[in-house]
Amino acid sequence: MTISKIIKRWLRSRITQQNLYVKSSDIETDLVWYGKEYWGVMHTPSTYSRSWRKIREEKDYEDIDIRNIIPIKTPSKQQTWMIETY
Repeated sequence: MTISKIIKRWLRSRITQQNLYVKSSDIETDLVWYGKEYWGVMHTPSTYSRSWRKIREEKDYEDIDIRNIIPIKTPSKQQTWMIETY
């Protein structure tokens, strides 16, 4: 299971739960946990963050029915993105 596939399956599970916002802390905690618990794969938070950035930059998410991932401004200092589905 590649890191990219783990991230995409994690995103699909979030969409299924109607959770359309991703915070940088979600990448560093929830995604790391998801990869370990569901796929038995342990990667560092920075490894997932790099892959998450690459997926966003290359717009490599249409295969999981995501139209766009938009950075949004919040009062918090951490980055937050909104997932737009079809």
